[in-house]
Amino acid sequence: MFGQSVFLPFLPSVRPVEILIVFTISCLAYFIVFNNFEKHLPMRRRLTKLFIVTGALGVMGVLFGRAVFWGIIALMAAGQIYLHGWYFPRRGINGLTAEPQDRYLEVIEKMKGKA
Repeated sequence: MFGQSVFLPFLPSVRPVEILIVFTISCLAYFIVFNNFEKHLPMRRRLTKLFIVTGALGVMGVLFGRAVFWGIIALMAAGQIYLHGWYFPRRGINGLTAEPQDRYLEVIEKMKGKA
């Protein structure tokens, strides 16, 4: 990869091993820990989403540097903690198991503006 980020040359670029680590942790979290939250979606769509997010993070890490890469991941983690630790439990949904599933699907539809 690049030694320095493309747009912010004073910052070091993200290394391929960091992208691989993020991808591995994302896979574990996505398919093992939080599998119940998207089991209503086809596997192809879930895999596509995972590759797009990881690829976009990798590109941002190369273009803007390691600090931006890890900063975006920290913001995403904070959003997940808020969603699963506060938002879902306030609406009667277990933040780890997505139960009851019917209530979870209703909340998701409202969040997407479809209900």
